[in-house]
Amino acid sequence: MRRNSLSGVLAARGWTDGELASRAALDRAHVNQLKNGRALPTVATALAIAGALGIAVEAVFPPASVRRRRRR
Repeated sequence: MRRNSLSGVLAARGWTDGELASRAALDRAHVNQLKNGRALPTVATALAIAGALGIAVEAVFPPASVRRRRRR
């Protein structure tokens, strides 16, 4: 399975989900869901993560990586 940008950034920095969660004031389980593609971030969450990492939102969550959810 190919890593998404968030998991790649965390791996490159040697950060755990818990470390990012603490720095971004988020729940560790939610960071894990985002990292593994099981959840999509809100704008506020994406900004908090990018801010904690000190990089642009697009570097963590590239527009092509976000899939549209189908309405049911």
